[in-house]
Amino acid sequence: MISRNFYERVEAAARRRVPRDPNDWPTVALAMVLNAGILTGDHDFLGCGCPTWTVETLRAELVES
Repeated sequence: MISRNFYERVEAAARRRVPRDPNDWPTVALAMVLNAGILTGDHDFLGCGCPTWTVETLRAELVES
C-alpha cells in the first residue's frame, strides 16, 4: 500500500487523463509519479499517457527478454 500523500500532487493531471472513469485517477497518478506502466485489461486507461500492458502482452515481452 502506498500513501495517497505520495501521489496526490499529480491528482489534477491524472484526473484529466482518465475522463471516462474518474475512479481510475489514483492508478494513473501512481504510474506518473513512479514513471511506471499499468497492468490492466481496462480500456479506460488507453491514452492516459502511461504505458499500459495486458497480461498477454507482458507475458510475451518477458518470454522474449
